[in-house]
Amino acid sequence: MNWSVLRKEWGAVTFVLTVIVGIIVVPLALYFNNQGPAAIAAPPVTTASAARATAAQTASPAVSPTP
Repeated sequence: MNWSVLRKEWGAVTFVLTVIVGIIVVPLALYFNNQGPAAIAAPPVTTASAARATAAQTASPAVSPTP
């Protein structure tokens, strides 16, 4: 193995080693993170709309005083 190439291209070698470590570590982390005994809890989603226009909420035209 030519060590002068490694000394000259240490950044590329470090990048390749980092990618190889990431290929191993990321799937293991995802696997062990999902090893819980409980089911995934999803928040309840309501589809009903509570915003309705009523007579009290609509804007009425302002009455200007007559001179």
